[in-house]
Amino acid sequence: MTIDLHTLQNRLQAYPTSSACFSTYVDWVIANVHEGLDAYDLIAILVRNDEKRLVALEERLSAACRILNISLQDFTRKFGFVDDLLSDDPEKIHDILAEPLFIVDLEAHGFETIQKIPPKIKVDDSALAAADFTSVRTAKKYAIELKTIRTETGLEDSVPFGDPYKSNWWGEMFFNNAVTKIEDKSRRAITQLENTKARYQCNLKMLVLYSRRLGPSTLLSESELVAVLTELQHRYPEIDNYCAKLYYGDVVFFPELD
Repeated sequence: MTIDLHTLQNRLQAYPTSSACFSTYVDWVIANVHEGLDAYDLIAILVRNDEKRLVALEERLSAACRILNISLQDFTRKFGFVDDLLSDDPEKIHDILAEPLFIVDLEAHGFETIQKIPPKIKVDDSALAAADFTSVRTAKKYAIELKTIRTETGLEDSVPFGDPYKSNWWGEMFFNNAVTKIEDKSRRAITQLENTKARYQCNLKMLVLYSRRLGPSTLLSESELVAVLTELQHRYPEIDNYCAKLYYGDVVFFPELD
């Protein structure tokens, strides 16, 4: 991949919100990553000057900033674009983008008064882990935590992946990935939701599972996905609502929204 940092930054500057979010990141990646740059999606998009994808990214980031009704500077700070994003990890950008892009999904499904809340809740001399958002829908306030399930590793062209002897292999994968996320760090996701519900006077707790895995995103039908979310709620009834977002943008809520 031929890299000209000046050219990449010039291309990025055509998109004001994206430039504010990613200029520091582009500089950092070019200066610090010396192998495998092809795996860094934004760098590859800028090298190709893929206008379609750059326009789509700009529109959704701008929409998220508008929905939150905050300054662009606050937007980049709240979502970690100028610090947490600086990592020698090609998937990190997708972890960071998951939250602001989901804000657009929330608005599209009737959620209002969406707020990105601080990661810690201060209580006396301690700090409690918080969820990602609060939002209101049909007079009910939700505490919302989003967890990203990263893309499969070890995929090879023309090599089958999965277990053809299982009728619902991809549903099983999604379920197991979700359980791993919920159980991680002593069920931290549940703790985050409970703390946020109590501190911000919420009515309901929602866990969002954003799966970037290609198998489930391609092969799971909506009814199969609902079956997985139903099973998750039976296992973790302390979570009131679930939402699954898949690689290609499909969003499914369970129980179904009013």
